[in-house]
Amino acid sequence: MRLSQVLDNHGKKFVCATDDDGISRKLADTPGIRALALQAIEAHCSLPTLINDRMTDEIINLAAALEDGRILCPIDHPDPAHLIVGGSGLSHKAWVDLEPDRGEDENAWPDHYKTLMLGLHGGKPAKGEWGAQPEWFLKGNGDVLVPPGGAVEHPFFGDGPGEEAELAGIYIIGPDKTPFCIGYTLGNEFSDEQMFFKNVYHLAQSKKRHVSLGPEVLVGNLPDDIPARITLLRGDDVQWQANFRTGEANMLHSIGNIEAHYFKYSQWYIPGDVHVLYYGNAVMSTAQGEVIKDGDVFRLDCSTFGLPLINTVRFGAPFPIPCTTPLW
Repeated sequence: MRLSQVLDNHGKKFVCATDDDGISRKLADTPGIRALALQAIEAHCSLPTLINDRMTDEIINLAAALEDGRILCPIDHPDPAHLIVGGSGLSHKAWVDLEPDRGEDENAWPDHYKTLMLGLHGGKPAKGEWGAQPEWFLKGNGDVLVPPGGAVEHPFFGDGPGEEAELAGIYIIGPDKTPFCIGYTLGNEFSDEQMFFKNVYHLAQSKKRHVSLGPEVLVGNLPDDIPARITLLRGDDVQWQANFRTGEANMLHSIGNIEAHYFKYSQWYIPGDVHVLYYGNAVMSTAQGEVIKDGDVFRLDCSTFGLPLINTVRFGAPFPIPCTTPLW
């Protein structure tokens, strides 16, 4: 089952659920997915149980809603400061396959290769054990989320943007500070990849960019092997395209290990807060020499998550150097 947040013709938000046959129906008395998750926690029931209780007979044309720009980001918070977006990188086996033979002298390995090897040999621990620590970065708060069909902005001070097609988990902190997983989707963890390629110590700055999440959130177990496709469109032309595979079968780290190393930090446990966690990519157009231009369009297709995620790249205009105002 998949969930979406949609605007009706009067601009009012509602939630619809799409079944395995691709039929989307409106949920009664459900203003948003976050509210639905909190109600399931309070009622001590599963999300699918509550969804089935709220299901109406009103069928929604989700594809038409996407075309009309009426599908919202699948998660939000009344206060964007209480929605945290982060992610893990160097998490897929595909990056190991591209590496040359680095030899056995670990002291001579570059840092990114050390991180890959940590994941390869310790990223999937046995249940109840700590695994290798994955790379992690902070994207920002809820203000960085762009809805499906929206534009992701590359600021004028950046070096060169690029898409990062990734699985993302959506989480909410319960009243007793327990983290709950709402579901999964495919997202675009848009970043300034040229800034990172030039200097790996600028990773933090390169990640402070918009991101987007797919129109639909899968509520249920994530398949181990998920085929997907990323397409870079320039006008009517396909500039670049790649098929890739994600899911735990193709990853160096288990989802549980990524979650454990994220939620081990107590500062995340603020009841009602939402967390979006990107799990890392398996392929990037910029790693294969593509240079992204203003107006380019990224399209992510994955049948596991229903409708495609489409985002336009917008190059931002210059603005004056920020300066602080003294309070004395």
